[in-house]
Amino acid sequence: MKTRSLNLEDLNAMHQNPGHWHLIFLYIAPEDPRIVVRKRLGIMGWTLNFARPMAIPFLVAMIAGTYGYIQILGRMKLTDPGKWAGVFLLLALIVSLCGWMSDPRRFATR
Repeated sequence: MKTRSLNLEDLNAMHQNPGHWHLIFLYIAPEDPRIVVRKRLGIMGWTLNFARPMAIPFLVAMIAGTYGYIQILGRMKLTDPGKWAGVFLLLALIVSLCGWMSDPRRFATR
């Protein structure tokens, strides 16, 4: 799928367009190249751009990866603080990945 060059204002305008938001939390914007986007209220986290073909595989990979990681942590001979540190590390990784993937500056032309 070929997308046109977008500047930062175009990406922000797409994100703010109420026509791209369905049922308050579903973001569907085929012309937006991002898979992960900030929710309408930025303090609420992220959501997926369900118009992108890789959105569902990304969601499945995140769920499977999280489940697998927690299973591995559960089988390790770690104390409770060690397990909590592992969970914190996973959460930090997910937050960093979503923040990086949703940054419109990665996709905007200069």
